[in-house]
Amino acid sequence: MPFMIVSAVVAVLVAILAIQNSMMVDLTLFMWSFRLNLVLVVLISVICGLLLGLAWGIMVKTKGMWRMRKLNEQISLLEEDKRILRDKVEQLLKAQGGVMDVNDTATTPAAAAVTASKPGSAPSAGDANAFMKK
Repeated sequence: MPFMIVSAVVAVLVAILAIQNSMMVDLTLFMWSFRLNLVLVVLISVICGLLLGLAWGIMVKTKGMWRMRKLNEQISLLEEDKRILRDKVEQLLKAQGGVMDVNDTATTPAAAAVTASKPGSAPSAGDANAFMKK
């Protein structure tokens, strides 16, 4: 909504500028020389600016969508790897006679390392053994 309001205000200002400055001007582009109405020069400039802005916006949006798509594919692959690894851990624990709680993240070696590195908690040799017995 704010974009529409700003666009309308800019359009009105361009129209007022064009109406008040309706004289003929000389334009030179490389070796060509033109004589055009200032209204046309202003309107052509505004239209070119809008087209460039639109092209830029489309390019940025497209890049963002491609990046999001690739990240979502990567997330899917990582979730599948996580599921496969969790199944392997469950199979290993069942083979050893242990049971794994799927929601218990504190029993993972990484979580044990984080817990051990927290201030006030000293790691003990029994921590690793306790994990292996679960």
